[in-house]
Amino acid sequence: MIKVLITMFFATTMALAKYISMDIDESIMNDKNIQIIDIRTPNEWQYGVLRGAILVNLTDNNGYYNEKFLDNIKSKIDPNKKIAIICRSGNRSQKASQILVDNGYKDVINLSGGMLLATQKGLDIVKP
Repeated sequence: MIKVLITMFFATTMALAKYISMDIDESIMNDKNIQIIDIRTPNEWQYGVLRGAILVNLTDNNGYYNEKFLDNIKSKIDPNKKIAIICRSGNRSQKASQILVDNGYKDVINLSGGMLLATQKGLDIVKP
């Protein structure tokens, strides 16, 4: 019986695991405890990326899921820092944020508005 209760507890906890969404701004970019991961395609990166962003594509240039996405994330991030995910507009970053949460990552932030909002706000965008 205890095994069943423990299993139900962990299943419920995992189902409730969620990321938070917030708009990109200077405070996020300057927070040393947040690492920004740009999940756009390599073609999109050519137009510019946030200074200091870690580049890990969720899909390739043809829209196919990058099967090494989680491995690439794991090899490039500091597990002791929060993860903020950005894409062009916030749609793919929601999906990527949920993938990370579903795979045990904590402190995941979806940067709603994406690079469109970052550009609009005049944030520090550089060529990769």
